[in-house]
Amino acid sequence: MTNAENRSNYILEKMNASQEYYDDLVTSDPGNATAWCIRGMYYLDCNGQDAEAMESCNRALELDPESGIAWFLKGVILVNTYKRDEALLCFENATKYDPGLTKDVLFVTGNM
Repeated sequence: MTNAENRSNYILEKMNASQEYYDDLVTSDPGNATAWCIRGMYYLDCNGQDAEAMESCNRALELDPESGIAWFLKGVILVNTYKRDEALLCFENATKYDPGLTKDVLFVTGNM
């Protein structure tokens, strides 16, 4: 096995361990909106799995419909899936519930 193959295997093992960590986080506390949101961020950032990220985000919003960060995450997922009009509504909710996210929203929507 080459060095490149060894590195690839190592990275894959670490990613799988991380995925298990975030999956276990919501399994151990399924009523924790923050845990679902963090899991969604993991799937979006590390794996680019938009559907899985959206599922986690929607679960977080079911548990806490006033979570600014969950609305922001949902907006980012929608931007990534080219649903910009829906994303803008999410960003409005994000800043409504957490005005501290305004700069983040402006960063993401600056080119919209």
